[in-house]
Parts: sequence; structure tokens; C-alpha cells
Amino acid sequence: MMQLHSKSKTAYFCALALLFSYVEIIIPRIVPFFRFGLANIAVLLALTLPFGSFILISLIKTVAGSLMSGILFTPFFFISLAQSFFSAFIMYLLYIFNRFSKQKLFSVYGISVIGSAVSAVVQIYCSSIYLGEGTFILLGPMLIFNTVSGIITAFFSTKIFLPEEINLQIDTCIFEKDSSRTKLHLLIAVIILTECALVFFIKSLCLLIIVFISAFIIQKLCKRKIYILPHFYLWIFIFISTVFVPDGKVIFKIWKISFTQGALITALQKSLRLSAVSAFSQCAVCLRPPEGTILALTLQYYRKLSDTFRSAQGNIFKRIETALGQQ
Repeated sequence: MMQLHSKSKTAYFCALALLFSYVEIIIPRIVPFFRFGLANIAVLLALTLPFGSFILISLIKTVAGSLMSGILFTPFFFISLAQSFFSAFIMYLLYIFNRFSKQKLFSVYGISVIGSAVSAVVQIYCSSIYLGEGTFILLGPMLIFNTVSGIITAFFSTKIFLPEEINLQIDTCIFEKDSSRTKLHLLIAVIILTECALVFFIKSLCLLIIVFISAFIIQKLCKRKIYILPHFYLWIFIFISTVFVPDGKVIFKIWKISFTQGALITALQKSLRLSAVSAFSQCAVCLRPPEGTILALTLQYYRKLSDTFRSAQGNIFKRIETALGQQ
């Protein structure tokens, strides 16, 4: 048994965030474009930690989640990182104010809802930098949905009790001990990052289509399964946020909304770029963090928790309890 202190405790909370993210994946989505953000349950549970550890948890859970989902080198990662930082910063600030006021200002529900609202605003603002101001039409629905998700995550955070200790069995396959292989992984990361950056300098639709197809071929060669549905949702999101900004010749109109040739071409270019970058980033799952780092410990804890969760019996809540050692 190993008591959870310092680095281990930080890694454990990051692993909890990944576990709740995994749980969310297996739950059918009510609305395809939105997520409940169940990983924030772990963030709410970590509010009692020192500020540095708390912010580190919010950032590492984003890095680890992006590494595992294959979006580490996409714009979505940087948006998620900005969301996590600003949302976590505001929530911790509210928590401190609340502690000094003897819990009279905000409940965990208030902190969670405000944090979710900040996350929505940051996400839309960052997306608008690339997709254009048309993205702001989604801010209202997203704020409503994030309010609901904030309430849900706050509710579950009050129902989960963490163990003081955890059995720690290090799974060395997720660590990288060989310095030469560490350099190789660093080279792979640089190559992937370079490929992703170059995509955004391509304007030709024909060349973008070739790169788009090549990216999926490379993803397949890396033995990564290709999921079409996330790309489909991405394309719809981009077209909705782009085509409503008139640009060039009008192709057709629906009521007072004009669909222009320039806007459609721009939406297609952005969709091809982001899908290609997402496919390239799937190759990053072969990377292994150096032994002893918080990221390595996070992945080790996550593997232990997720394996226990998958092998447990009963409904989702019972399986989570089993994974957390509550039974």
C-alpha cells in the first residue's frame, strides 16, 4: 500500500479525470456536439489541494487525455488546455473566497457551474480565432448545456469518496527507460508536430484532399482504428460556424441566410485541415513518457483504475466504486 502524497496524489487525481472521461465515452450522448465533461468531477474533488497541484492536475489531465485520444497535436488540444487552465483558475479562486467566507458564498454547484461557463466562453473564443466570428452563434446553447453539465458533475462529486491509500503495482510497459528510444519518441513527436503545422499553410483544395487521404492511410499503418463519426461531427460544427459569414458569390439563399461560394470553400478547407491534423495526431499514441514523470504515473494509475472498472460487475456506479476501492 502506498499513501497518496505529492507527485503520486497529483497523478492519481489526473488518472481519475481520465477514468471519468472513459466512463463518459461509453455513455450514449444526448447531443452529438456536446460532452458533459465528467472529468471535471476529479477537478472538483481536487479543490482541497494546494493551488500549484490543482492547476497541474487540470493541465496534465488535458495532456494525458489528448495523448490517449490522439488529438495532442491538433488545435483542439490548445483549446482544451486554455479551457482547463482558465476554468480551473476561476474555480480555485471561488473556492478560496468561499473558504474565507466560511462556505457562505458558493456551494460546489455554484463553483462547478461558473467553471463550466468559463470553459464554454474560452472554447468559443479560441475556436473563433480560427473558425471566425460565426462560432459565437453557438455560445448561447453551449452556456445552457454547460450549466446542466456543471450541475451534474457537482452532484456526482458529492457522492464519491476517495480512499486514503491505493495498491500501487507499476506497469513498466507505459514507461520509457531506454534513453535512445526516448530520443526516437522525441523525434516522432517533432515529425508529427511539423506535419500538423504544415497542413495549415496549404490552400489548394486538391492538395488538401491528398493530404487528408494520406493522413488516414498513415493512421491505419500505425494500427490506429479510424472513427468516422467524430470527423462527421467536426465537419458539421465547422460548416455551421463558417457558412453563415458571407464571402463572395451567393450560391443560394434560405430565407434571409445567404450561402456564398467563398464561405463554403473556406469551411471545406478548414474541415480538411482539422481532420488531417487529427488523423496525424493519432500516431502520437505510440509515444511513451519517461519513467518517473507525473504523466507516466498518471497513465499507470489510469491503467489500473480502468482495468478494474472494465472487469467489475454491476452498473456503472458500482463499477466506479469498485475501481476506487470503495467495496
